[in-house]
Amino acid sequence: MDRRKSDGSTFPIRRIMKPISESGQFPSPVKRGHISVDRKMNITFDESQMRYLKRPEDLNNVSLNLDDGYEDREEKSEENFEDIDLMIKWISEKLATSELNNLVVSRRCILTDIMFTPCKKYAHCQWKIAVILQHGAYHICRFDRNNRWEEVQKPHNRLWRKSHYWGWKMEQLLTESKPDESDCTKTQVQHGKYLLVNQLNINAHSLVFNCEIDAYDENTDSFVEIKTKKNISPENISPGEDAIFKKFTLLQWWAQSQLGGVKEILCGFRDNEGLVTRIESFRTSSIPNSELPWNQKVCFHFLDNLLTWIKKRVSVTGEFSANRIVHLFERSDEDTISHNTTTEPRYQFLPEWYLNIGEKGHNQH
Repeated sequence: MDRRKSDGSTFPIRRIMKPISESGQFPSPVKRGHISVDRKMNITFDESQMRYLKRPEDLNNVSLNLDDGYEDREEKSEENFEDIDLMIKWISEKLATSELNNLVVSRRCILTDIMFTPCKKYAHCQWKIAVILQHGAYHICRFDRNNRWEEVQKPHNRLWRKSHYWGWKMEQLLTESKPDESDCTKTQVQHGKYLLVNQLNINAHSLVFNCEIDAYDENTDSFVEIKTKKNISPENISPGEDAIFKKFTLLQWWAQSQLGGVKEILCGFRDNEGLVTRIESFRTSSIPNSELPWNQKVCFHFLDNLLTWIKKRVSVTGEFSANRIVHLFERSDEDTISHNTTTEPRYQFLPEWYLNIGEKGHNQH
């Protein structure tokens, strides 16, 4: 039985490529905390799983075989990238309920997809989110990637699985668990994960979210994102490849790193066999420029305006614990974001223990 109801309200997507105003430079986040998840899925709120960068001496002269160990890889189902379980566990330990009022609680991957919306066509940017108001905070969870793991296991997606492994292998080859230890890069065992909890203020909105960090560079005291991409250069790139790189790749890299507080992106350019011979460094702050077919101020204003509209819709029904109402927002077509409410249990993503938390037991930050 479909328990969804629509109030008829929609949010128009004005796909403009010029900034709404000259104000709205995208701000940098503030670090609020840490989350470490080891291979056994044990969670600690510290930096124990942080990886340290091993920067090659000559980025233009490297020899990395990303395909090494592919057949012996440890493969396991992906985590649910939509849930915010890690965030609410961190909140329950680190924030008092009085600190939650008017916060937006989310994950970086959800926020970046929202930021992409005015810059990408519907075919390349479809999403559905559920929003729950609890303890005065707006909790956001994704609900549009069901069965993704089953899909990527199909035979025709072998290249996707391989490129996914190559990305992990690149991270393994350029990082180590401690700066004074050398990891065995021949083992294909997955290491743990380290996530930052960041806070970002967008005008009247205060967002707290987690984001996975690839590496920490001790020499620059900053975080680094590690990427791989099929080899392109000014000499051999086609007009189509150049357009895709500028419109999609750089937008994704910039948004992800900007929200993560990551200052540098290292990309290993590979051939079709997974061999990397050069690495290029990109400064996050230098990516946005007038030659790109997107504008960071458009992303800023869209995120700001959409959050304002979401809060207005959600606040009407009050706290989730009182009525079990969940608000669904979905990019329904090229130009529209729709809004519905539901009481279907599958959208009620906050656990009972979290609904019942109070001031007692919370650590003041």
